[in-house]
Amino acid sequence: MANKEKLGRGLESLLGEAIGIETGEKVMRLRLTEVHPNEAQPRKQFEQPQMESLTNSIQEHGILQPIIVRPTSKGYKIIAGERRWRASQQLGLTEIPAIVKNVDALKTIELALVENIQREDLNPMEKAAAYYELKTNFGLTQEQIATKVGQDRSTVANTLRLLDLPEEVQGYVSRGTISMGHARSLLSLKDPIKQKELTEKIAADGLSVRDVELIVSGKKDQADSIKETKDMQLTPKLIKSPQILDLEDSLRRAVGTKVSIMEKKGKGKITIEFSNNDQFERIIGKLKALTGSYT
Repeated sequence: MANKEKLGRGLESLLGEAIGIETGEKVMRLRLTEVHPNEAQPRKQFEQPQMESLTNSIQEHGILQPIIVRPTSKGYKIIAGERRWRASQQLGLTEIPAIVKNVDALKTIELALVENIQREDLNPMEKAAAYYELKTNFGLTQEQIATKVGQDRSTVANTLRLLDLPEEVQGYVSRGTISMGHARSLLSLKDPIKQKELTEKIAADGLSVRDVELIVSGKKDQADSIKETKDMQLTPKLIKSPQILDLEDSLRRAVGTKVSIMEKKGKGKITIEFSNNDQFERIIGKLKALTGSYT
């Protein structure tokens, strides 16, 4: 498993140790009709702005990095590179460069996880679904999953617990509107209705994880920043619209971290969160790339 310093160095650096990509390894050209997406792919959403950027890049420069596939009875199944395959389809290409690997279904899921987790492309709910797949369909323990994806067991366990949240709350976690810390605190409530109500309040009022912990523990009087939380009543006008939530989701995927938009009557602010210097540098790099600035 690659260390943090290997992040962003491309597919060869990320997956070379895991699947044996070596310099000079044979690259084949496969017909697009022979290649099929992997139903076990952890990434379930492909954002249109990023897809358009990739499509434009391929149209101008071609596919610079081969996809990775495994042979099946019906052709080839994608291990890594589904976005490149989708972009090639949109451009009407007939062939795509590929490296063929003979790996079984379990290894396919593992490798897809490795690529996406190391690139921080998966949101928490996508990770939870992928871990659940490894646990239920392949009988792996949390310890075995942790070893395969380079996480500690408690992280895997906490991620899997997200699947116990109501679907509406999972949506907030998926979009990055509420954090893993918020979600772990919500799990202590047990009552799905209260979990949904408090989730909406977190989004509307910008509550911190500490605020939520105090509400859940019943120590609301100690949270100076929390007002009128006794009954956890929501202020409808502060609930974010679907359009704002969609914008937050698009921005989160663009910069790779939580983005919060607070708007009222055409005014407000956009907050981009980061937890360390490395993440800050990655965010700045992505923003520069999006704006075309390299200074």
